[in-house]
Amino acid sequence: MLEDNYIVTIGSANMDVAGYSQNQLNYADSNPGKIRFTPGGVGRNIAHNIALLGKSSWLLTAVGDDFYGKSLLMQTELSGVHVDKCLKVSDESTSSYLSLLDNTGEMLVAINDMSISECLSPEFLVQHREFIRGARVIVVDCNISEAALAWIMRNRGATPIFVDPVSAWKCVKIRDWLPHIHTLKPNRLEAETLSGIPLVSRHDVTAVAAWFHQQGLQRLVLSMGGDGVYYSDMQGESGWSLPLKTHVVNVTGAGDAMMAGLAACWHEGFSLPESVRFSQGCASMALSSEYTNNPELSFSNVLALVERKECQN
Repeated sequence: MLEDNYIVTIGSANMDVAGYSQNQLNYADSNPGKIRFTPGGVGRNIAHNIALLGKSSWLLTAVGDDFYGKSLLMQTELSGVHVDKCLKVSDESTSSYLSLLDNTGEMLVAINDMSISECLSPEFLVQHREFIRGARVIVVDCNISEAALAWIMRNRGATPIFVDPVSAWKCVKIRDWLPHIHTLKPNRLEAETLSGIPLVSRHDVTAVAAWFHQQGLQRLVLSMGGDGVYYSDMQGESGWSLPLKTHVVNVTGAGDAMMAGLAACWHEGFSLPESVRFSQGCASMALSSEYTNNPELSFSNVLALVERKECQN
């Protein structure tokens, strides 16, 4: 019988193709560097990180019945994620994500081919309704369709939903569903897009947080870049968590690691400030690794990293 303390992640899975320039990038020319092919996708990355953090992690996603799809599922399963309930679509190609990073690790441009995400439909999800409702936490990314998001919001039961907005363009899908969301993790631009309130400086965050709570959102975890993370709960708890100093190797996957940390901390019963700090530690580990999912990620390693960074400040 399935245990009742699992976490379900519903979202995208794709093959990441990342090019790392060895030197300063020369446009319209061939640049020496490294090219890596790794399993990716916001939902898949979150599920992978949740498994690395020692939680029972299940992924619901759609892949093509092709080489990349089989490889994605195999590698994701090897990482500790349960993929038995994933949808395999015979007449669609597995989605892919192509990114180009400069010699500082900063992503310059990316192209995604993710049309298969539309196959993650209400008709598919209804087959797993009781399984989804039975989870300890449901994590959703906004790569999936508006129809799928709406179905999840309506059918979650009493299970809390954690949402990763993904981008300013995609986050508008959940604007009407904020009362159904427990934890939302936007960045500055995504929060501006949803609220319509400019986030010019850290002094603007209280007005933005108040707007989200007025719409019915339970918890806001707002990434403000160099200013750190502002967190706010509908019950009135709020504050700042300063950035953790990190040597950046690769920015891809940091937000996914942070969301996994938030879900895992809810599972463990951490307070909101503790959850945010731990999640920043997860993001720091992702930033310092050339891999999208740092294989060294674990609860003990993150706790040790946060403690070490705190001592250095």
